[in-house]
Amino acid sequence: MSEITYIKIDNSIVQCIAKKFGDYIIKYNCFHFDEGCFSMAAFYGKEPVGFLSVYPKTYPTPLSNINDAYIDVIEVEKAFQRQGIAKEMIRQTEEWAKTYGYSQIRAWSSNDKLEAIHMWYTLGYCICPAKIWVEWCKEIVDGFYVAKKFSNI
Repeated sequence: MSEITYIKIDNSIVQCIAKKFGDYIIKYNCFHFDEGCFSMAAFYGKEPVGFLSVYPKTYPTPLSNINDAYIDVIEVEKAFQRQGIAKEMIRQTEEWAKTYGYSQIRAWSSNDKLEAIHMWYTLGYCICPAKIWVEWCKEIVDGFYVAKKFSNI
């Protein structure tokens, strides 16, 4: 049986992931590869079973000195959930973000991912319920923000 491997990815693997998880990944530009971005995938053998992508977000003055990494997308195939894959991808992303010099890392999730709240909390993230306007579906969606400040910066 194959082990889960985690690799930093580039644009060449996006089609493979979209084939497995859905075209929304391409339609909504969920992967980021520019400066300050990080994208990775978890593989079981040669099959992607999870992925995430991060891009930088900035704050307006007077908080413009805070630079953070924003997790735009994180997914794990249902059959592989609750096996620590998302936790490991987040751990690796945190290490990258600290090395890159980010002050914190954050994400937002809709309420259809409530099972992830416990994971975020055990990883040391603050959690805040929130409603946001989602441009692609033109509606307000209930969910929650998560954020973690890095103490070593």
